[in-house]
Amino acid sequence: MILCAMILCSLPARAEEQTGTYRLLGLSAAEREADLREVLKAVPDVALVSLDAAKSEVTLRYEVEKLFPAAKPKQSPAPDKIIERISSLIGRESRNTFTLTARSTVSADKLTKVEIPIGVLDCKACRYAAYQAVAKLDGVERATVSATPSAVIAWIDATKTKREALEEALKKARVDLLPKR
Repeated sequence: MILCAMILCSLPARAEEQTGTYRLLGLSAAEREADLREVLKAVPDVALVSLDAAKSEVTLRYEVEKLFPAAKPKQSPAPDKIIERISSLIGRESRNTFTLTARSTVSADKLTKVEIPIGVLDCKACRYAAYQAVAKLDGVERATVSATPSAVIAWIDATKTKREALEEALKKARVDLLPKR
């Protein structure tokens, strides 16, 4: 009996599943939800729990031990390393069209909605390019591209960025801006 207890104590503990909620970059339009689901099917050891497209947030389930197989037992990586690892896996499967970052710390009621009318973007790649032009700017908490009417919509932290910075980024990406409606 004592021998059995000693053997059991020396076995590694069974991996525990964890969940985390992250900001998702790349969800530029509703049509990209299906793309994300396909990408996540191909990412080993990471499962989609929920998707909140309105907040650009995703909740994922994973086992840290499977994400970091070379890590020492009972030595959990820092949260930013977990985000970085999962984002790397998702990025590889999506050709870097989806990435993760930490959740926004700015409450929704403190964000300013900015809608910028743009010329017609008739393909998914063109809409994604317009999205990319603004989505990673400092102060942009989330963004989408609407096909009808054609517009880039961003929710910004007005203490960090302004509409003009978004318009400049879109011009730099060669997106045609239309007069305000």
